[in-house]
Formats: sequence, C-alpha cells, structure tokens
Amino acid sequence: MTDSLPVNIILENGKSFEGRGWGDFTLAHSGEFVFNTAMTGIEESMTDPSFAEQIIVNTVAHVGNTGVNFEDMECSKIWASGLICRNLETSPSNWRSKASLAQWIQSHGKFVVDGINTRLLTLMLRDEGSLRGIVVKKDSMSVEEGLSFIQEKVPPMQSRELISTVSTKELYVYERSEPSEYWPLAEALSDRALCLTKSARIGVWDFGVKTNMLRILDEMGFVLTVLPSNATAEQVLKHSPDGLLLSNGPGDPEAANSIVEQLQLLIGKTPIMGICMGHQLLCRALGAKTFKMKFGHRGIHHPVVELDAKGEVLRTWITSQNHGFAVEESSLPKGVRVCFRHADDQSVEGIESSERKMFSVQFHPEVGPGPFDALELFRRFKDLVEC
Repeated sequence: MTDSLPVNIILENGKSFEGRGWGDFTLAHSGEFVFNTAMTGIEESMTDPSFAEQIIVNTVAHVGNTGVNFEDMECSKIWASGLICRNLETSPSNWRSKASLAQWIQSHGKFVVDGINTRLLTLMLRDEGSLRGIVVKKDSMSVEEGLSFIQEKVPPMQSRELISTVSTKELYVYERSEPSEYWPLAEALSDRALCLTKSARIGVWDFGVKTNMLRILDEMGFVLTVLPSNATAEQVLKHSPDGLLLSNGPGDPEAANSIVEQLQLLIGKTPIMGICMGHQLLCRALGAKTFKMKFGHRGIHHPVVELDAKGEVLRTWITSQNHGFAVEESSLPKGVRVCFRHADDQSVEGIESSERKMFSVQFHPEVGPGPFDALELFRRFKDLVEC
C-alpha cells in the first residue's frame, strides 16, 4: 500500500475540498459524487456495478474498521470510481478481514480519500443534487482548470448508457463456487421454505447483476442462464423457459432503448421479476417514463410501504437501495398497479401486473437489511414460475 498524499476535490458547482488520498493520482479521477447513508457494506457497495462512474461519499464517520474479506464482493472487480470518507482506518480489526480497505481499493486501481468534512459535502449533495467532480493531486489543478476539465471530460449521468460496460459479454450457465463459511442467507432461505418443489430454469438478463442475486436463486434450486445485455428476445426465450429475472445496473434507463424494444417482445410470454434497473426498464417497456432524481436513494434503511389493490398500506419494509433514477408514476399504463411506494418521498418502488405474470421492485431484496424480510419477493417469483 502506498502512502497517502494531499489531494483536492473539485466539484462542478465550484466548491473544493482538501483531504488525504490513497491511490495513483497521476491523472485526475472523475465521476458523479453521490452519498451513501449505509453504515456497513463498503465491500459490497464498491463492487456493485450500479455504482459505475460514481464516487461514493460515505456519511458514516469511520470507514475501514472491519477491512475487507473478499467473500462479500458483489463482482470480481471494483466498479465505483472511488470512495470519500471522514476517517479511514488503515489497520482493521475483524475475524474475517484479509486486507485493509485502502490496500484493496488501491489494488484495483481505484482511490480512497479521507479527512473530508463529509457532513458538509453530503448536505451540499442533498441540497444541490448529485454533482460531477474530480479528485486530483493537491495544487496540480486550479478550481478554474478543474471546472473546465469537468465540463469537457466528465459527462452527466443523464442520458448515459452504462449497462453494456458492466454486463457479461457472453452467455453462461451460473455455477456457484464453494459456499462461503459465513453466508447467513442460506439458513434464512431454508427457514422460509423458498426452495423450489420442482426443477426450473430461468434466464438472468445481466444489466450489472450482483453475485448475491445469483447465489440466492441458485440456493433456491433454479438453473440459471445469465444473458448479456445485448441479447435478443428470441435468445432470452430460448434460455428462459420458466422465468426471467431483470437485474440491477448503472446509468440512465432512458438510454437503454434497444433493451426496452426487446423486452417489449417478452412481456406476457414468460414470468418476469425486475430489480432496480430491471424495474425501470420493465416499466419503460410498458410505456412508462423515468426521470433523474435530485440525489437518489443509496443506503440500507429506506422505508418502503407495501400497498394492497386499493392502495392501502399493508406493512412497511426496511430496504436497501442504490439508484438515481425513478419511474414517473403518472406515465404507468392501466392494468399496472403500484404495489410499493417510498415512505419518505412517495416515489414508485414497485409495480405488478398479475395478468402478465410479472412484478418489479426498485429496491434490492437480495441484500436483506430487514434482515431477511425482502426475501419474500423471491418466494413470489418462485410462485409465478411454478404455477
């Protein structure tokens, strides 16, 4: 691990911060600065493909205390551009730790910065919205030069197509490696009778799929074929005889028109479950529109209410979320019911159409912050596939 060095953060609103950086700052690091309110799960967040081209600002004061274990990664590489925190612990203490957070991040060619007033930075992102910015070696670039760099070389997230950059390039059948010694969901799945009563094959349309989604579906007994984002409807149907899962992913759903066109050909032909980006693309395929949120939802304690057919609240779920775009409710067609809604801002968190045998959610049931409440959604998918 290299020693830290002074760095500057320059944001598109002209504000700047000075901190300590670990990583290679020969060239500027850039991305969309977004805040994440989760107190845990750094390893999972950094490897979540949905964070591609984004720099994560952690609101929790102390980061890195537990290090990294390489078993909780959601992908084989780090997709987030970097991490910003208040205090970074470089000597972790945890029975599962294999390396420090800074060592791991640097080994992937990414960076981490600490010594930042993340409370002030988070309030700025909350009030002004997510901001593009850069991280550079201290005094290597003036604020004015930084602003020019951002305008010329850091594209806004709106209208960006990023799914193709994170998706698998080739179709493959998922084969789970030896299970981790510490994977509490295995017991939770059996306790909730989520395993299939008969063999079923499903397709997983990879827009940036997370490892835990595949592990859960595999543990339930599904045979999984993972399809690349550029798969055609014909290819999807060929490998998805019993059902289709639409995964999470990064970027603007309005920029994924080719996927939407193929997805429209699949509606009503196979049971479908969508998660996050998959939810947004399914809604787009139904004719709905999406929009960029001011600062999005990123954390593991977002309250979401489940609604019955009359729109009455059934219960409140504690959910994990990571998205900067949402579905415009007024654009949803008739016959599609909003079944989940965010309790804070009332945004659409899930839709269903029993006639078409499909549903989707904006949050992440595979993360299980409740701790395991949202696993119920995989049971609903199982029921759709088995009926």
